[in-house]
Amino acid sequence: TVLDSPHVKTIKHLKRLLRYDVDDLLEQVSDFTTFVEDLRASSWRLTNKELRFMEAVMHLQGELASDAPFIEAVENAHHCHHELVSNIFDQTMNLKENMRVHEE
Repeated sequence: TVLDSPHVKTIKHLKRLLRYDVDDLLEQVSDFTTFVEDLRASSWRLTNKELRFMEAVMHLQGELASDAPFIEAVENAHHCHHELVSNIFDQTMNLKENMRVHEE
C-alpha cells in the first residue's frame, strides 16, 4: 500500500524530527540529512505536495548542515567564557577571604 512505501516512512521520520526543538535537531543533523537524502533518492515517485515538502526540508537541511558547526563553536565559546568567569569569581572570593584573614 501507499502507506507502507519507503518514501512515506521517510516523510514520517522527517516530520518527527521536525517536532524537535532547534538544539535537539542540531544534534540530529546527520540523521536528518540521511532522511532528506533518502527522500531525494525517491523523488521520482513523490506527489507535488511531497515534492514541495522535500524542497523545504532540503533547504532546511542545507542551512542546518552549514550553520551547525558555527552554532556549536559559539556554544563552546560561551561555555568556556562562563567557566572562565566562574573561576575568576572563585579566585576573587578566595583572595578577599585571605585578605580578611590577614587583616585580623
